[in-house]
Amino acid sequence: MPEDYPTPGEMLFLSRGDIDSVINAEDCIDRVEDTFRWVGEGKVEQVNPVELWLSRPEDEYGYGNVSSYPAHIKPLEVAGNKWLGVFHRNAQRNLPTLSAVNILNDANTAMPFAMLDGQIVTALRTAGHAAVGARYLAREDSSVVTIVGCGDEGRTHLRVMDALFDIEAVNACDIDDTARESFIADMESQVDAELTGYTDAREAVKGADIICTVTTADSPIVMEEWIEPGTHVAATNGFLDLDPNFTRTADKWVLGLKKRDLLWIDGDQVGITGPEGLSRDNVHGDLTELLSGDCTGRESADERTVMSHMGMPALDVATSHLVYEKAQEAGIGSTFRLHE
Repeated sequence: MPEDYPTPGEMLFLSRGDIDSVINAEDCIDRVEDTFRWVGEGKVEQVNPVELWLSRPEDEYGYGNVSSYPAHIKPLEVAGNKWLGVFHRNAQRNLPTLSAVNILNDANTAMPFAMLDGQIVTALRTAGHAAVGARYLAREDSSVVTIVGCGDEGRTHLRVMDALFDIEAVNACDIDDTARESFIADMESQVDAELTGYTDAREAVKGADIICTVTTADSPIVMEEWIEPGTHVAATNGFLDLDPNFTRTADKWVLGLKKRDLLWIDGDQVGITGPEGLSRDNVHGDLTELLSGDCTGRESADERTVMSHMGMPALDVATSHLVYEKAQEAGIGSTFRLHE
């Protein structure tokens, strides 16, 4: 938290460029894992996001909503909120699928002290929880990663997997030639691995130890029968772009947090952000249970595992606070006042 209480109305603004200059996805892995552990220990107050639906899946640009993600992280003495906007097929309008603004408040005074670009923070923490899942569910000797979807989250997912594993080969899959080629050009200088481009997901997942599905597709791109023994899948888009049959045939299906993720399994988001037909009976556990030892991670080399998580408010607030700390150390950002 700030060493001194913030002046009323004074806030630090951190743009995407500011955030990019002080933090990367690898920095977020431990903060994300700590956050799941704090949630399991009862040190976090959060509610499932309050959502206003603007459009439905069958509409021209798919489902759209705005939502509020509030959380109080007691060990960090910070409260905050992400104001998120999503339109599933915004790319057809040359707009990002996701937009967000994050606000941080001092939990001792309730004074706001920072505003951040939430889009990049979301990409960072999303990669972070995919990494925590892989840390416990992927094979330790994983060396081949397939990224299905070569956008911002594809980049952050590759960075975290490269931080955790000795990656030798990367299969980059996207039907958009420009996106795929740009991804390869960007990541060749950031990871010490051979990158190969694919348009066919079936070919891209062959021989993969870890598969990251990070697309905006609303129908399966990666099918259950293509996933080989020993593979871990980071199902960041849930089971919209990943075959839902994998929930039944995988050796372990782990959620991020049951209270959050069951909404799209048998709750009020079935058919919107998640397909019909998923069952909580197939869930092995969640990350809070895995970290506390109440459920097991990978137990054999040939297990097929999958981790999915819709995201929770605590991750956005805790990761935003980590960004704030890094920005304070670096002396960057712009200060503005809400009133004189």
